[in-house]
Amino acid sequence: MKNLLSVITVNFLTIAVLLTLFAAPIYFAHNFTQVAGVKTESQYLIVSQFSKFPNLKFEQIGENYSVSISKQANSQAFLSVFIINNPAKTNKTYSVNIVRGETKIFFGQDLQNQTTRITAPAGSSIPISLLSYGTSSEDSVEFKIEAN
Repeated sequence: MKNLLSVITVNFLTIAVLLTLFAAPIYFAHNFTQVAGVKTESQYLIVSQFSKFPNLKFEQIGENYSVSISKQANSQAFLSVFIINNPAKTNKTYSVNIVRGETKIFFGQDLQNQTTRITAPAGSSIPISLLSYGTSSEDSVEFKIEAN
């Protein structure tokens, strides 16, 4: 009887040690990602499509984005210059605010519906377009994207 009790105890301890050896690295890796900032979630990811538009120059200064335009006509539309991705697991509302310049910037590609505020479903991508008008051959716009 004493031998059977010691075998059960040794088996139980062996299983406990194996589970600890298996679970400890997972536990520490999970906590390490939180400390390292890997767990933080970005509000949005913006992808530029400037290789398709050789007459546009893009610059980012802090949270502001700046686009310089060399126009070929008085009014010119540039569709899907940027693509904004919602990496969150929930819906996010984004708004685009012009800091400086007269060029229109809007979500989507519809020139008749130039919306500057949109709700993006989780994991979705939405194009951002520009509409430059006026008699000048050079134009620029500085804008900021805010997520709510």
